[in-house]
Amino acid sequence: MIPDFDGLREVVHFSEGVMSVCYLNQEAEDYPPHWHSDIEIIMPVEKGYGVRIDGRLYEMQEGDMLLIPPGVIHELFAPPEGKRLIIQISYALTSEMSGFYDAVQLFYPCLHMKTDAEIPLHLTLQQILRDIEREHQLALPYHGDMLASLCRQYLVMLARHCQDYVKPDSIRRYAKSVDSFLRVCDYIHRHCTEALPIAKLAEVAGYSKSHFLRMFKEFSNISCGEYIQRQRISLARQLLANPERSITEIVTRAGFGSVASFNRVFREQMNCTPTQYRKILRGQNRNI
Repeated sequence: MIPDFDGLREVVHFSEGVMSVCYLNQEAEDYPPHWHSDIEIIMPVEKGYGVRIDGRLYEMQEGDMLLIPPGVIHELFAPPEGKRLIIQISYALTSEMSGFYDAVQLFYPCLHMKTDAEIPLHLTLQQILRDIEREHQLALPYHGDMLASLCRQYLVMLARHCQDYVKPDSIRRYAKSVDSFLRVCDYIHRHCTEALPIAKLAEVAGYSKSHFLRMFKEFSNISCGEYIQRQRISLARQLLANPERSITEIVTRAGFGSVASFNRVFREQMNCTPTQYRKILRGQNRNI
């Protein structure tokens, strides 16, 4: 499992006609704080696993399930050995489910279900995740439709279970803030090469400037300005892979005002200059 990070955002790549991905991850590797616009479900099958969300460490045991909703920044901690099933479900799938937008709010900031063989629902949900894994492996006819059906079944059963509990207003406000955070991050992602005044981003989020800046820092742990710079550097790295593009052209295309500011920010984030980074890429390509 090699995630594709665009700044703090993990970009999940779905196959055509398939709205989920599935990994049986057994890497003894931690993953830094990140978020994605899709739903993630983690279930350890051998040994445990650690996930930090909103300052709290969730120590998962075999058979536990943890659902991470869209926009929630999380950090992953793997033991020296073990396996865990990781399934990511496209948010586009849930948007097609009538009324499910409100149900997703029940899951924030995450939902940790500890394994309990005496709870029939838990055993059923575990089996659905295993069925999703099996379907991904076999890729039988109507593969995408079967996976969509299984994912919907899992989420609906979980949402029905959660509706038995009254969520405090603070959780609902948190979900609303996450929705605003996702909306702004998507806007930044699409417009990072343009001027992005805070007043405009606050308008997209639906908050005042001061409240927006506090909200953004709370969710991302970095300032809005730094997030924008990370998006621009991420784009610049893609452009540097093309040796025919000049540094001056890349500066303009990535949204920087000058070569000097581009070089400074690039060195701060990548610990090398753009020219040195391009040489590193060239060396890697020779070794392929």
